[in-house]
Amino acid sequence: MEGIALRAGVSIEAVVTGNLYYDALKAVLVGCTAFAVDTPAGPLHARNLDWWSENNALHEHTLQTEFVGGRAGGFVSIGWPGFMGVFSAVAPKRFAVTLNAVISDEPLRMATPVVFALRQLLEEAEDFETAFRTLRSMPLASDSLLLLTGVRAGEMAVIERTPTRAEVRFAESGRIFVTNDYRKMATGLRGRESELQATACRRYGRISELVASRVPNDPLDCLGYLDDPGVRMGITVQQMVFHAASGQCLVR
Repeated sequence: MEGIALRAGVSIEAVVTGNLYYDALKAVLVGCTAFAVDTPAGPLHARNLDWWSENNALHEHTLQTEFVGGRAGGFVSIGWPGFMGVFSAVAPKRFAVTLNAVISDEPLRMATPVVFALRQLLEEAEDFETAFRTLRSMPLASDSLLLLTGVRAGEMAVIERTPTRAEVRFAESGRIFVTNDYRKMATGLRGRESELQATACRRYGRISELVASRVPNDPLDCLGYLDDPGVRMGITVQQMVFHAASGQCLVR
C-alpha cells in the first residue's frame, strides 16, 4: 500500500481507506446480483457489481488484473487501480468466487478483511472443495455472501457468512442465485435494511425467473440476463461472467 501511495501521489490513508471500504460501508453503498448455472463444460458464474461512486469512477476505471506466483496458481481479478483485494475473480481450472454485500446483527471483528481473505484463498486453495471448506470456517472481519463455483457439474454454492457464523446454500436443478439478503442465515436486522438491500428480493426473483424460462448456454447469454432491466441497477458498474474450467473471463 505504501508503494501504491508513493507511485500514485496520494496519501497512505487514502489507499488504506480504499482497500478497506467494503468492510466499512458495504451496507450503504454496495449491491450486486450473481448467479451460476451448470453446463456440459462446467458451471458458468455471472455477476453484476452494483456500487455507487462519484462521477461513475468505478465503472470508468475498471481493471482486469492477472495475479501470478500464488502457491496454488495464478488467477484473474476484476477490480481497480490501487485495489489489492478481491471482489470477483477466477482461478483457471480451480474455481471462481464473487462477493455480495449483506448485513447481519454481528459487529465488525478484528479479523482478516473479506477482500483480502478472498485474495489469500485464490493464492492458496487448490480446488473447489478446499476453497469451500475455507470459506465456511475462516474468521472474517464482516458479513458477506460468497458465490463459489468449480470446474465440474454441481460445484456451486453460496456461503452466507457473518464474522463468526456460516450457512450454506447449494444449487437446485443446476442453478443458484444470490443478491443482498440472507436466505438461510438467521439475522435480527430485517427492519434496518439499506435501500440496496430493499431491492434484493425483486432482483433475486427476476434473475430466477429469467433462468427458469431458459437456462443460459454461454457467457454472452449470461450477460444478456445481467442486463435485464429488472436485474441491472442504475449503479451497476461492472458485469462479468467466469468459467473456471477454462479460465474464461468476460467483462463488460
